[in-house]
Amino acid sequence: MKLSIFRTRRGQFGVALATALLAVATGTQWKTAAQTPPNLTPGMLFGPLYVAEGQHVELCASFLGEGALQATVHFRNLSTGEVSGNTQLSLPSGGGECAAYQGKGHIVGLARGDGAASDWVSPTNALISSMAVVDDNGETKVSVQGVAKIWVRGL
Repeated sequence: MKLSIFRTRRGQFGVALATALLAVATGTQWKTAAQTPPNLTPGMLFGPLYVAEGQHVELCASFLGEGALQATVHFRNLSTGEVSGNTQLSLPSGGGECAAYQGKGHIVGLARGDGAASDWVSPTNALISSMAVVDDNGETKVSVQGVAKIWVRGL
């Protein structure tokens, strides 16, 4: 019994096309694992929140995992274009710290740092972080949790 599919150019083209599609489909299955290049750092994005006169923003984090994390926090005022200086937070296991910003307008908080990416983005997150608008008399008006992000180092 002979296969007659290879006798025509159309048959040969069909077999070649099917083989190429199979190779592409197989190749993409081998590359499904996420790889994080070494020039990336995990972090969180908060807000934007509106801060009025007599209010400020506090970004607080607590780390419940093993070891410790170092986080760098800064704020961006979308209303004025101002970018705050970096604040370093040291988060030992079971401990936490806060960073504050006094500007008025729509504020975004950004935190990034060392540690495994899973500490920042895990569904069972050992890093608990929030950003809140607080009246100058200490009353919290609103609070939001951070959204996990990955940034290029140096930003």
